[in-house]
Amino acid sequence: MDGQNNAPQPPQAPEPAHSQLPPSDQDVRSLKVAQNLIMVASLAGPISLFFGGFWLSAAGLVCGIIGFRKFKALIQSQSSISSVATRFKKSSIVSIVICSIVTVLNVVSAVILYPIVLQALETGDYANLMPGTGTGTPSGGNSTWG
Repeated sequence: MDGQNNAPQPPQAPEPAHSQLPPSDQDVRSLKVAQNLIMVASLAGPISLFFGGFWLSAAGLVCGIIGFRKFKALIQSQSSISSVATRFKKSSIVSIVICSIVTVLNVVSAVILYPIVLQALETGDYANLMPGTGTGTPSGGNSTWG
């Protein structure tokens, strides 16, 4: 009825003492390395879309994956640095996704452009590589100045 006939409950166990351990020097170094790796991945993805190409986006993808694994290990360490690592883990996932998409785009563009570049190298006619030049020019000239 009002709980008088219930069996006595055992006292509640205190929370484990290891839930907020102070971070070790190794954890702090690992966090800093993982932050740097994620920063490289976050920058490498967008930059490689315009300038770097496949190898820069692949390097960003590798850095993002390594940083993600370091954050995952820091979260499991149950130190006071775990909450910080949890927040950075989300940014590492975003950088991995961006670098993956850019890597795929770079591979697709390389596959599409490879036959055109190979034909230009074989024939020696590099005018077809740039749009608006080549045989369809209005001036009909073959020099730079028309």
